[in-house]
Amino acid sequence: MEFGLEAKHLISDFDNLYGEYTGAVGDTVPAAVLKNRLIADKLGAFFNYIVQPVSPLTATFGLRADYFSWNNEYTAAPRFAVSWQLTPKTAISASGGIFYQTLPALLLSQNEQYKNLKNPAANHYILGVSHLLTANTQLSLELYEKDYRNFPVDPSQPALFLIDEVYYRNTNFFFSHDQLTDNGAAYSRGAEVMVQKKLAKEFYGLASASYFRTRYKGGDGKWRDRVFDNRAIFSIEGGYKPNNRWEFSMRWIYAGGVPYTPFDQMQSWELNRAVLDESRVNMDRYPDYHSLNVRFDKRFLFDSSNLVFYFSVWNAYSRKNVAAYFWKQKENKQDIIYQWTMLPVFGLEYEF
Repeated sequence: MEFGLEAKHLISDFDNLYGEYTGAVGDTVPAAVLKNRLIADKLGAFFNYIVQPVSPLTATFGLRADYFSWNNEYTAAPRFAVSWQLTPKTAISASGGIFYQTLPALLLSQNEQYKNLKNPAANHYILGVSHLLTANTQLSLELYEKDYRNFPVDPSQPALFLIDEVYYRNTNFFFSHDQLTDNGAAYSRGAEVMVQKKLAKEFYGLASASYFRTRYKGGDGKWRDRVFDNRAIFSIEGGYKPNNRWEFSMRWIYAGGVPYTPFDQMQSWELNRAVLDESRVNMDRYPDYHSLNVRFDKRFLFDSSNLVFYFSVWNAYSRKNVAAYFWKQKENKQDIIYQWTMLPVFGLEYEF
């Protein structure tokens, strides 16, 4: 048996001024002042019971209970996991559960009525199989689905997914919102395959590929792709370590382009600021992303310490990956922000 308790006391002070601005879809949002203190307690407890009724089977049954004083909400989240060792080399597993999370304090503090919002919740389901190809190489396959509910939605922007605002508006905070409901929903489902070789003799590596879909339902009831919907991701990394003094490694990753909402060119030009096209929310995609990182380490060994010199090159073939499109107010037109191209990095590490 495993069990535990946790408690957290939150004090969040806000003294924010939001000037009048043009919303993401061109509407005028009036100025607002947020001067508030959020004081709340979070209490949690969990219990897991692990049982092995027969030697190949291991099962875990769990329950987590939480209380959030701000909205006076209690939640109980059951979980389970089972693993069956079919052969000495092959095992299958399955797990599922319910998970809850509270909303960010910056959103909750904007309106006293937000105490009535439910905590976002998700149901997780996972099915996997693993097989040892050799003594140090394992193949694994996993299928998963996550169904989300009770996400906040701004009725004035029903087509947008509020929880992704910091990404589609390229900020690190949430804007002011006069009204919110909790009828937003989302899902994520996909498959992932991975081959991993542990360092047994000189070489090690890992290759993985995944295909997935992640979508949301906004306040208008329509399903759209989320800003994380790459669809496909592939990565391969590994290294060569001939002895304990030298190591050479690399990592290459490819990811499909994520969705974005294009600008309403006419409104953006008239206002000279970014205005999203509400009729094409997340209907365009950024170019695919890929890059290669390479590195070598030279280790100097002393009696009771080590000195490591390393040199690496990020984005070794200088791919111009697009980070974001933005509205360039100086020239009143759309422009591009690129991620770093080739970037050399070197340094020293002293271990003792």
